[in-house]
Amino acid sequence: MNIVVCVKQVFDPEAPARSFGVDAAGQTIVVARGVSKMIGAYDESAVEAGLQIRDQHGGKVTLVSLGPPSAAQFLKETMAFGADEAILLADEATDRGDSFSAGHALARAIGKIGAFDIILCGREGSDTDAGIVGPCIAEDLSLPCATLARRVEVGSGGSLRVERAVEDGFQVVELTPPAVVTVTSECYQIRYPTMATIIAADEKDVTVWSMADIRSQHEENSASEPATTLVKLFVPVRETACQLFEADTLDQAAADLVGTLRSKGLT
Repeated sequence: MNIVVCVKQVFDPEAPARSFGVDAAGQTIVVARGVSKMIGAYDESAVEAGLQIRDQHGGKVTLVSLGPPSAAQFLKETMAFGADEAILLADEATDRGDSFSAGHALARAIGKIGAFDIILCGREGSDTDAGIVGPCIAEDLSLPCATLARRVEVGSGGSLRVERAVEDGFQVVELTPPAVVTVTSECYQIRYPTMATIIAADEKDVTVWSMADIRSQHEENSASEPATTLVKLFVPVRETACQLFEADTLDQAAADLVGTLRSKGLT
């Protein structure tokens, strides 16, 4: 099984909220110095799902990421979990894109790779929580797609059995490869790198492609432009109020409370 796993480098989602802000123009997230970057939590699960399928059925796991040239080191570190190779689609302008342009670019990069059986993505990014990239890749490549997969297995006939997490349990669907699957974190916890996989990853080179490398001769330069317009970023303001009811008895206090709630249309 040739497995492609899309991964993204994100700022540590466990960093204190005070580490993040919004610029005065309301267009860019400002991150405090010292906040580390890491692989997204759901992307970790997608990597582990890919490694387990490869371990059971053979083949290789190829990591693909869209990011600045500096993300090559991030891919080397991610390969230490046991992936076989990594490709970075380097673009200095990634911060100006959106989930749709990222999905389009990743689909073009995956198409350039050639033969593959499964494309795995995290169910959503740990930074935007959009959950759009995986379905966008499937749409661009005209592939079937299953989202919110808690488990992915390869059947005896080569088909994919996918357990999808739904509100009242799980749903089982079957896909014919090649296909795209977005993975949740219920059943996949990333393995620890071993000394052997760390050394192997350090000895491998990350393949770096530019946007020009994946763009067809007839494709306009605007193909990777955002499909959405950012109007404004802002931190929501939450206002709270507290009203105390003083009364001689609890019954009177309760009556005053109910009367106030009714006057505000809350009961």
